[in-house]
This record gives sequence, structure tokens and C-alpha cells, in this order.
Amino acid sequence: MRLHKNLVIFLIILALAAPSFAAQGRAKLPQSAYLKSAKIAILGNPPRYGEAMQLLDTMLFYYGQIPEGYFLRGNVYAEYANKENDLNKKLDLFIKMSGNYDSMVIACDNKELKSGLKSDCNKYGGVVDSIRTLYWRENYNSGVQTIDTVNDLDKRIRSASDSAEILSLQKQMQMTADSGRFFFQIAATVDPSRYRAYEGIGLIYDRLKQYDSSLIWLKKASDLVPDTAYLVQNMAYSYIQMDDWDNAIIYFKKYLGMVPNDASTCFNIAICYSNQRLYDSSYAWDVKTIALDPKISGAYVDAGQYFLVRSQNIYDSIKTYKDAGDSAHANQISKLRNTYLDSSAYFLKTAHALAPDNVQVLEQLAVVLFARANFQDALEAFKKLTELEPNRKEYWISVGDIYIQLQKFSDAIAPYEKATELDPGDVKLWEVLRDLYNNNKMPEKAKAAEAKIAELQKM
Repeated sequence: MRLHKNLVIFLIILALAAPSFAAQGRAKLPQSAYLKSAKIAILGNPPRYGEAMQLLDTMLFYYGQIPEGYFLRGNVYAEYANKENDLNKKLDLFIKMSGNYDSMVIACDNKELKSGLKSDCNKYGGVVDSIRTLYWRENYNSGVQTIDTVNDLDKRIRSASDSAEILSLQKQMQMTADSGRFFFQIAATVDPSRYRAYEGIGLIYDRLKQYDSSLIWLKKASDLVPDTAYLVQNMAYSYIQMDDWDNAIIYFKKYLGMVPNDASTCFNIAICYSNQRLYDSSYAWDVKTIALDPKISGAYVDAGQYFLVRSQNIYDSIKTYKDAGDSAHANQISKLRNTYLDSSAYFLKTAHALAPDNVQVLEQLAVVLFARANFQDALEAFKKLTELEPNRKEYWISVGDIYIQLQKFSDAIAPYEKATELDPGDVKLWEVLRDLYNNNKMPEKAKAAEAKIAELQKM
């Protein structure tokens, strides 16, 4: 008798496991029978997930929206996904899991569905929330770990010198980034209401220098939390990397609306305007930067360059008025040029004080001081440059030229000799040096310099 009962149960389950569509002439069973049989298959040892899915598919085909049916299907796909190692396939399974859970929610909200079928919706909803939270956290954390690894690989690539090693590290970085992207996509699929997974994908693309793709995902994150300042800031930086200065300015200004009086952001806006060659606007934002944080040396550098360029732009006008005999206008413009140079010197001196070993800043300051005929300060600046970069012949020439301007001709010899050591083939250097030797009554050296000039001119 017991054997007969077990055989009957087996035959029922076997019948239910087969495709049960009306076109195939199978008997339609009560909805509850499909559910019970599917649960038996799921709870089997080992679980018979394929059988359970066939039963649930058949039930949903015959009876339409059944919240528990979608719930169980989602759980089966979650089990499949949990055991899958291929991240691409895992993502596909989680998409199917989430789709079934979403269908469950829709069914539970269906006012036309019988109340008896919706009686456990709250319970199912709580379980689904827990499942989503579990898999979101698990995959999001895995994604974050890959970003850390990508950052480390990027540092190793930048410090590596061997081309084979660089290629190997780049491949590792790409593979790691691909894995991270899948982890974050899974997290976003499991719970699309959380913005951090979208942000994570954006950061992955940012590390790969694929800024257009990075922006797409950062914007998706920002759409969920539109008032999140650092997302807006990251988007602004992405636009900078793409040389899209217009949009970078828009997003930096938007960030300023959220974080007012941020000096670094003001300076970034100044840089964007400078790259657009809108120098008046750039200078205005440099001034704002300095007012907010007087220690940002770059703002002083930009402001110094702004006035230096303005002084250069009117230099030709002075010559034009002088050639025309209009000394009044020439003097007026000369005064304006000197004002620009003085302003440039002020900002560059401040920048140099903040960054005393910055060669570019000191060089610009030295040039401005020389142009303003402030020869003593210019001399000290160029001497400092010869200490910082002793192999730049231009600095030694400038030191010699200033001594000549000061009529200290004997002092000009040593820096010009150093310049010829660095570039012995420069005829003009030997010509100046010859004249210096003659001026200082050094006939033998002048003769040697003349011979060198003749030798170079024959080449």
C-alpha cells in the first residue's frame, strides 16, 4: 500500500514536471498543485530546480499573475546565480532574478488579483528586500575591492620601465576593471534604487580613462541623488579630462552652489576659462580663489601671466606711436605697460614665495623683472635658476646679459663661458664672449674666441 502511494505521488510529480501547455493536451491542474509540487522540488535533497521552474512556468501560463510563483522563480534564479562563476552569466541570472521579484511586486499591487493570492505579499516583500540587500552588499564590496586593485596596478604601470611588464600590468588592469564593472552592474541590477553601484561603474571607466562612459554612469547615480555634491564634482573633472571646458564650468559652478566658497573649485573654473582663452574671466576667478585661499600658488601664477600677456599685447602699440612721432600716446601706453608688468611681478613674487623651488614660476618672474628693468632683482632670480637647473644655457646667458646691462662687463664673462661649455657650437655666444674679452683687455682669449668663430662659420 505504501509502495502504491509513493508511486502515485511520483507519477503526479512526473506529469507536472513535463511541459503543461493546453496545445499539448496535458491536463490542467489546480493552481495550488503546481505551487506545492514546485516547493517539493525546490526543497528536495538535492533540489530539483529545473523541475520546479517547469512547474512554475506552467502555473503562470495557465493562471497569470501569482505573486508566490514569481517569488519562487526569483529564488531559483538567485540560487543559480550564487553558484555561477562566470560573471557575464551571473549577471544574466541576477537580471532574471530581479525581473521575477519586480513582477511579484507588480502582481501584489494588482487590485484585480484575488486577495487570497496576495495574503503573503508583505512576507515575500520582506524576504526579497533581504535578498536584494545581501547580494547588493556582496557584489558592491567586491567591486570596491577591484577599484583598489586597479588603482594599485595603475601606480605600478606608471612606475614601470620595462615594456613587457607594462603590457602585462595593463592586461591585468583591464581584466580587473572588467570584473569590477560586472560586480557593480550586478549590484545595480539587484537593487537599482541605490546610487553607489552606478557611481562605482563610473569610477571604473574613469580609471580606464574612458571618460565619456564614466559620465554616463555618474549621471545615472546623480539622477538618483541629485543633490550629492561630490558626484557633481566628479562629473566636472570628467569633462576636464575630455577638454570639454564649457560643461566643466557648468558642473563646477553647480558644485559651488552646493559647497559655496570652495577655493579649489574657483581655481578650476579659472583654469577652464584660461583654456578657452577667456582670460578676463579666468583672472576674475583667480582673484576669487586668492580671496578664499591665499595659499593656492597656481592662482597667483595665472594672475601674473594674465598681466604679462597684457603687457606684451600692447608692446607693439608703443613702437607704432613712437614711429609716428606721437610721443604722448607712446608714453601713456608705456606707463600702462609698466603697470601691467608691476602687477605681474607682484603676483609672481607671491607665487614664488609659496613655491620657491618651482622653476617655471621663478623663470617667469625673472623675465618680468628684466622687462621692467629691475636688473638687480632679475639677476638674483636668474642666478637662482642656474642653481636649480645648471645645464640650461639660457639662464647663464640671461645672467651675462644683466651684467652687461649693469655695465659690469668683467662679471659677464664667467656666465657666458659657462654657456659656451654647455653649447660650444653657438656662434653668437662666442661673438659676445670675444667682445667681452676685448673690452676687458684679454687679447689672448679674444684671439681664441675669434678662431672658434671662424671654425664654426666654416662648418
